[in-house]
Amino acid sequence: MAKISSGLYLSSDFFLNNFYSNNRNVIKKNNRNDYSKLELSYEDSRALSKAAKRLPQNDYGSKEEDTKDDNINDTTKASIQAFVSVYNNTLDSGKSSTDYDTQHYIKRLRTMTKNHADELEDIGITIEKDGKLTVNEDLLKISDNSKVEKIFSSDNEFSKQVMKFANKLNFAIQNDIYSQINGKGLHINITM
Repeated sequence: MAKISSGLYLSSDFFLNNFYSNNRNVIKKNNRNDYSKLELSYEDSRALSKAAKRLPQNDYGSKEEDTKDDNINDTTKASIQAFVSVYNNTLDSGKSSTDYDTQHYIKRLRTMTKNHADELEDIGITIEKDGKLTVNEDLLKISDNSKVEKIFSSDNEFSKQVMKFANKLNFAIQNDIYSQINGKGLHINITM
């Protein structure tokens, strides 16, 4: 649960609903069966881009504050958990694509994440053999704000690369959709 300033508590579902605001039906696993892998890839890549944009906006605490509690707050924890869900969905939906560009960006996303495995493990996020992420909630909850902020800040390479590959993946998927619709492989501009 995440606490917001008004005293209300929100779960990571709040963030998932935001990330998948264009199609919230694909959040639930049983609803995902109603969509093709291509449709899921499109929705997941859009959601991953939103999640990557959200992470640097978390409140990691003031650098000037002298507090005993340097652990991440519930809002940050919930948004990270939602990010991990979206990331895993993106890998899952993209892995069976026959489109070269989609496969290329899925592979680049996985490789880039592996390159940051140590940083992620320091805050309780591990990379499984299939490339998916797993959150150890207990470790994440007691992670130091500065470590979490370092990996998810807007100037960190991990955040930059996730956003870059999510956008490129979404572009590739849009082109794949258009090529399947009309056989012409049209290129379009992405607006997010």
